[in-house]
Amino acid sequence: MQTTATESELLQASLAGDKEAFGSIVERYQFLICAITYSATGDFAASRQIARQTFIRAWSSLAQLKDPDNFRPWLCRIARNLANKSMRKRRFDVIGDAESVKPPESDAGNVAISKERQVLVWQALEKIPEQYREPVVFFYQRQLSAAPVAADLDLSEQALMQRVSDARSLLKTEVAALVQDVLAKTAPGQPFTQAVLAALTKPSHPDHGPSPDRSRRTRPEPGRSRRHASAAAEESPLTSQTKDRTSIEYQPLPAPAKMSKSAVYGAFAGGVFGGVAWLLPTSFMAKDWPAAAIVLIIAGLICLVSTTLCLRDQTKRWRILGWVMIALCALNLSVINLRWSRWMQAYQEDPSYNAPTNLSRWTMNIIIAAIMAALLLIFLTLDSRQRKQTTEPPQAPYD
Repeated sequence: MQTTATESELLQASLAGDKEAFGSIVERYQFLICAITYSATGDFAASRQIARQTFIRAWSSLAQLKDPDNFRPWLCRIARNLANKSMRKRRFDVIGDAESVKPPESDAGNVAISKERQVLVWQALEKIPEQYREPVVFFYQRQLSAAPVAADLDLSEQALMQRVSDARSLLKTEVAALVQDVLAKTAPGQPFTQAVLAALTKPSHPDHGPSPDRSRRTRPEPGRSRRHASAAAEESPLTSQTKDRTSIEYQPLPAPAKMSKSAVYGAFAGGVFGGVAWLLPTSFMAKDWPAAAIVLIIAGLICLVSTTLCLRDQTKRWRILGWVMIALCALNLSVINLRWSRWMQAYQEDPSYNAPTNLSRWTMNIIIAAIMAALLLIFLTLDSRQRKQTTEPPQAPYD
């Protein structure tokens, strides 16, 4: 979609320091940006703050935008950058600790949204893939026909309505109505634009550097200024044609849903003790009680440490499982090399045991190492895939 001449003129006026012109741009895109930030954070207040910061940073970096036609995708990338960075920094349970929050705007049509309604709405939306979540949030908050919403998302009207329909089908009937109602009541309004404009300073001119009326306290240090300019250059639409695509289907997938505490304990306990399951009956049959006790103690410690780490940050669970595999491999190989000869001797002395005694210690080493290496490779692959899906896009201007 080509940018209209009016918008191009507004951008030129904004670059010259016209806040009213930029206010028109804010009014034009505030619904899209708020939908993007809410879809990433699940918190109305936090998403509104990130959306305001998005426009402020875009204003400060307008000199870096060489082609006005690419303003919208450039602005969307800034919003996603800030939202992703905020989520990584805060690591909070989405809305879990929020009090009853009133939208930042005091529009007459907006009402306070209770904590319970916020939780219900986000719990429903969080389960929907992002390629459906952003369109349905934007569509319900914008409350317009499909055409302008689809245009802003670089989708056809048919594709937009199909995604909205798919999103509603993923929601329960009664929850879908609640989601639509809450999103409609939390749409940004005129006070949002006023809040953005109140926080603006003059944008940097490409030839004259930062505006001289900035206070000493807010002026960036020389080194930091260069870093900001570099980061903003990376965000320029001219750096890569592929970045101009703003269709949501190309955006990173949301982080995996959180597991409950009991599910984490169950998963790691099953994995850890499953990894040493063969050692315990083998040592019992050989009546090697010290070895059995040591295996149980070490396995318990591995389970305790790994579950604690996973509960702190579940996005790293595959990486943690990789470390668990390394620890289990070391435990298995240590026990085999230290106790295998004793076990084989015990089996030979007691004819009631029908255990294989012709396996060498090195054969067992190779078998165990191969199994653990295969599992480690699987977990590292899953971790790499998850990190690619949830990786933040290139740094936003003036970050």
